[in-house]
Amino acid sequence: MLLLFPRGDRPDVTTLRATVTGTERIAVTNTLGEEDPALPQGIELLRDGMTYDLVGAAPGPGIALPTLEYRLGVSHEMADGAHEALALQPGPHLAPGARTMPVVRTMMGGAAMIVAHLPGLRAVAWPAAGTVIGPDFFVSSMTAWLAGGAFPALGLTAFSPVAGGGLRSEGLAFFTGQELQLATELAEDRAAGTRLGVRLVNQLVGQGQVTAAEAIIGPEGERLTLEPSPDARTVRVRRG
Repeated sequence: MLLLFPRGDRPDVTTLRATVTGTERIAVTNTLGEEDPALPQGIELLRDGMTYDLVGAAPGPGIALPTLEYRLGVSHEMADGAHEALALQPGPHLAPGARTMPVVRTMMGGAAMIVAHLPGLRAVAWPAAGTVIGPDFFVSSMTAWLAGGAFPALGLTAFSPVAGGGLRSEGLAFFTGQELQLATELAEDRAAGTRLGVRLVNQLVGQGQVTAAEAIIGPEGERLTLEPSPDARTVRVRRG
């Protein structure tokens, strides 16, 4: 995940340490990039036995911003080019399991605590879904999820129209290896289609990949069919 700051206002390592120090259940265990100023600089964090790297601190190089298409809790006029980023990512020993739910949940819990206190922070970005999330929206949605609420589908995934009709998720494949695509008749009302998509994302994140057609009952009592595409990269959803 990326933490976005106005260009020229990225915090330095001293500021990051001061922000994290005293934060519940997070400890600073190392300083990163000291040996080479050309490398991203930052700190190593320990939370619940897992280590994460917070890198991109000033005055070293920041983290390059990818294309971010979806805005949640931030102004649509917020220009990506006017911002620089830090990255919060699983440490090297966690890299093989970076997409597993325990690693993601622990990272999001730590991020929610840090985001609430970092001076100058404008937004959080989740590149896997191309989303930019306002700090307040991020903290509230992650806190609710970690307290037992629904998976934060609006933020860690997004939805975009499909040519010819329908809606397709962005970012679900990070967790399950598959994206979700709603048939045209389920997305004629974009808001209703998105609500259905959010419910299905919450279900699929817990369930995992769909490997064969299955019937479910939708939130309005309607019968729906979930079916993997021939290449198994998409879960197609239709009525009936």
